[in-house]
Amino acid sequence: MKKLKFTFHGKDFYANMLTDQAPVTYEAVEKACPFTTRWVHAKIVANEIFCPTKIEGPVLRENPIPNLPGDIGLFDTPQTICCWHGDMKPLGSGNVFARFTPEQMEVFHAEATGLWKEPGSLVTVDVVEEE
Repeated sequence: MKKLKFTFHGKDFYANMLTDQAPVTYEAVEKACPFTTRWVHAKIVANEIFCPTKIEGPVLRENPIPNLPGDIGLFDTPQTICCWHGDMKPLGSGNVFARFTPEQMEVFHAEATGLWKEPGSLVTVDVVEEE
């Protein structure tokens, strides 16, 4: 199984790729990886962080479902990967292409909440095969 991997603050976080629900998005993300960018904390829905990317395509919402904690989506304008974690109030739907397990989301949430105090923290994004 393919996993989306985020590395920041010296720690690795893994999410399951939703290859069946969002195959076009998955392929575009995998093609762009690995890359390093910066986290930005979005306080609009409370616990949301995103990172700008230069992923080419898709310009569609292939898997537009309401965002829930643990979901990871790709927005096409501008190209950003968004991660929703912890208590949040979604504003709409996103192109969800990966999802943290509840256990991984809890660990990710604990680390991501501190990013509000550290804007612009570096993150490396990659797609890896589950070991």
